[in-house]
Amino acid sequence: MEKVPNGTGRRGHTQLEHELASRGATLSNNTIPPSEFLVRCAPSAGLIVSCGCVIVDPAARKVAIVHDPDTGITQLPKGRKNIGEDIHAAALREAHEETGIPVAPLALRVATRATPTEDMLPLVARTPDGFPEDVTTAVRSCEPVAVCHHRCPGTLAYKLVFWYVARGDSSLRPVDGTKEAWEEHYQVEWVGARAAAGRMSVAADGEVIQKAIEDMVASGYDI
Repeated sequence: MEKVPNGTGRRGHTQLEHELASRGATLSNNTIPPSEFLVRCAPSAGLIVSCGCVIVDPAARKVAIVHDPDTGITQLPKGRKNIGEDIHAAALREAHEETGIPVAPLALRVATRATPTEDMLPLVARTPDGFPEDVTTAVRSCEPVAVCHHRCPGTLAYKLVFWYVARGDSSLRPVDGTKEAWEEHYQVEWVGARAAAGRMSVAADGEVIQKAIEDMVASGYDI
């Protein structure tokens, strides 16, 4: 069961939590309005769960991006999960389908609030009281590196996009026949990892790329 702190006994926030709040809300941790803490419900028919990948070639220091010449939009590969499908599996499937690039999961030192397993606990930092910290940073995992969320303008549904990092090979020709009919015209390009964020049509996609690069650097990659 998830622990929910009450208003009276809430612990002090760590420096990492202040940094995460500041970066994730485009507001400083001291100016988040009370409305941000309200619990809201999105019924199933009003919710879209989407999944995507930052496809990287670590050796070439490149990221794969997708351009739609009909709309002029450049973005990362993503799409809705299938019924009963794991969200990580959906992200890998969508990344491959939209680009034709064979992909594999890339485990990184992602700062995550997912609960570490028993065998991971020796690597988890401790609070002054001796308890495991809420944010695990030293364990390699395939947890999402970021989540984007917004109201879908077409359906008015609340949309969540879970982002993962996947490995691809920029020297290989993409596989034919993986795209849906409405995606056939998409153009796939490998670009320098540090330039990829600036090519995104949506700023949040660029922030996802930057986060993925930060996690790769923290994991020992030279990118």
